[in-house]
Amino acid sequence: MTPLQLIVLCTLLLVWWIEAEHVYPSPNERENDSDFWMKLGEEEINEALAQTKNTNVAKNVILFLGDGMGITATTAGRIFKGQKQGHAGEEGYLVWERFPNIGLLKTYNLDKQVPDSAATATAFLSGVKGNYKTLGVNGKVKVNDCTASLVKENRVKSIIEWAQEAGKETGFVTTTQVTHATPAALYAKSPSRKWQCDTRIKALGKNASSCKDIARQLVEDEPGRNIKVIMGGGRQEMGSPLTKDVMQDCVRSDGRDLVSQWKSDREAEGKSYSYATSTGELRAIDLENTDFILGLFGDLHSPYEVDRDNSSQGTPHIKEMVEVALRRLRRHEEGYFLLVEGGRIDHGLHDSKPKRALEEIVAFEEALQKVLELVDLEETLVLVTADHSHVMTMNGYPERGNNILGLVETSEDISDGLPYTTLMFTNGPGFNYTWNHLKVQRRNLTGVETDDKDYVSHSGVPTHEGSETHGGEDVAVYASGPMAHLFHRVHEQTYVAHVMGYAACIGPYKGCVRSVEHPSNAYKANEDFRGSRASSTANAANWLFVYMIGVLQFMKNLNIC
Repeated sequence: MTPLQLIVLCTLLLVWWIEAEHVYPSPNERENDSDFWMKLGEEEINEALAQTKNTNVAKNVILFLGDGMGITATTAGRIFKGQKQGHAGEEGYLVWERFPNIGLLKTYNLDKQVPDSAATATAFLSGVKGNYKTLGVNGKVKVNDCTASLVKENRVKSIIEWAQEAGKETGFVTTTQVTHATPAALYAKSPSRKWQCDTRIKALGKNASSCKDIARQLVEDEPGRNIKVIMGGGRQEMGSPLTKDVMQDCVRSDGRDLVSQWKSDREAEGKSYSYATSTGELRAIDLENTDFILGLFGDLHSPYEVDRDNSSQGTPHIKEMVEVALRRLRRHEEGYFLLVEGGRIDHGLHDSKPKRALEEIVAFEEALQKVLELVDLEETLVLVTADHSHVMTMNGYPERGNNILGLVETSEDISDGLPYTTLMFTNGPGFNYTWNHLKVQRRNLTGVETDDKDYVSHSGVPTHEGSETHGGEDVAVYASGPMAHLFHRVHEQTYVAHVMGYAACIGPYKGCVRSVEHPSNAYKANEDFRGSRASSTANAANWLFVYMIGVLQFMKNLNIC
């Protein structure tokens, strides 16, 4: 091929690339036909009519919490997942969206219309609402009020305490610090989610000195000291950092190494234990002969999925952490409670970096898929929900299959004629307006790689970096397993804890008696959401499309064209 022919070929390919890279095809060849939709509707009616109630007592309860994963993030995650597989995405489903039962949860705190993750976690884990930024306490405790938080009547028990009192084993997996808001609500009673280490308490003076920091509560107090599986980040707060140049977030000033203390306590109890800081160390654990597992995979949080070191010296995927946790806990004959938090979904959204958040949602779903392959839904209640939403919007009129991280073609609705992204934020660090000597205008996104992991989306109101705010609308809860049908309308967020307790007959519902049924329509983990509606021809075309995109990206990276 001559140089001229190569130039012509590359030009044609690049034109195709520009036109095609943001538009993904539908996998359903017949979706333009009325019969396709009539058949789909009939199938869903029949599925709904076939539903029966599973009223078994739940031996096990697993709660998947996507931090910040509101409805918009879920919708975007669904499309993003489909587009990673080479098709349009709108027609697809995330695994939990196929669960038989769903409800909506009100997320407000007692003193805030728009909540934070500490008070919301207290609500869905203990069944009692609290105030903004407080953990494990009721509404009589305001933020930073140490004295009120020590009053017994103001301290609430969580689902993990109910489970332990019933003789079940417990664990949690998170991609944030193990002392972060969501996991901390399982075991800590604190007037501030920020009191992860002693230094934060000392900074407030004598009035706070009677309170114990969250990390110490995890290691020293019940129920924290009884938790069999603990995985996440947070070595700094635990007084055992491995990296000298990591950001100083909550460095202990009392000199305690709580990891060493945790190990010593296990030895004093005569219990076996494993401590892991890498994927290789996690894989080396003898799960059949280990009583306690502590995995700390970051001095602060575990890394984002897009940044994660996949080697054995790196950090495990959340799916692998969850599988290890589940295989350890399911040894116990009396059952277990497990919390799984996709915590960095929230962080990606706070940074207004949607690709980071959506990759976290896909990883979170992979962890759930693995769990559904390992559990029996006749005896295991599985819930998926969020603590709150964010102010990310999905807007404009993009074409079907448009790259969910890409640009919307300008239309008559847009007064300045500039392109914009489908996903934007009402507030955030991406507030970016310029003066062109005639008027104030938005940043021109032409040629900008808006699907880069570090692209910061436009916002309408400026915030500090990482400070895009939560949203205050309801979030969804998806349920499968014993008593899942109890989610059926708009509920208070506290209702989640009550359903978990009632399903397992623990906590305030211990000793409950009910008849047992054995439904035949439990969720099937490997069910293809498209069923027979996606032809093999369409699937082959999708794979070819993905392959061509990969080849062209490779050519661009090598500057062949």
